[in-house]
Amino acid sequence: MGFIFLSFTAFGEEIEDVYMGEMALEGEFLDGNLLKISIVAGDMMQPVLGIAFNLNFESEDLDFLKYEPGEFLERGGDPFYLVKNEESRVIFGETLRREDSFPVGRGIVAEFYFQILEENEFNFSFYNGVVSTLDVVRQDIDKILWEDLVVSRGDDEILVDLDYSKSSIFKAGGFELSKILPWLLLLIGGGGVFFVYFLSKNQEKKRP
Repeated sequence: MGFIFLSFTAFGEEIEDVYMGEMALEGEFLDGNLLKISIVAGDMMQPVLGIAFNLNFESEDLDFLKYEPGEFLERGGDPFYLVKNEESRVIFGETLRREDSFPVGRGIVAEFYFQILEENEFNFSFYNGVVSTLDVVRQDIDKILWEDLVVSRGDDEILVDLDYSKSSIFKAGGFELSKILPWLLLLIGGGGVFFVYFLSKNQEKKRP
């Protein structure tokens, strides 16, 4: 059924926006001055082949430590990961193989762990996320609702800022992130040798 949101034109006409799924952030403060951020896929209406995004954060307040895979795409097989930490963002890409089963519905995509350097109100935002499916060829799923997060210690509830970001090609330091998924599929099809070398240079191990 998807998500339905009402919006209005300049002439007051009511328009229904139907979203095919959501990507949300959930925060949890842990012992040892740690903050865990979970990336959660919600109500995905189409089978998901892969997911890629930047997660922006404030590096003066937080230090990225590691990630742990979630169970969402893991339900379909043994996905490949690319995770890279830059100064104020985590670059994330994950994809299943063509022969895997592609999940729908809800599940945790990944969990990111941060060391708190300075107590503050912490802002996390997605940048140009891409969710892909496979219908003969890989293609982006339109109408995904991306939810940013603002959280501080002691909140009675997590405050969420809603932000709709349409799937698109985006770059970070010259690296076209929306191209992660098709390249992974191509390299997997070619035996994955270059892919393993690439990850050894640019990615944390899949199982920290």
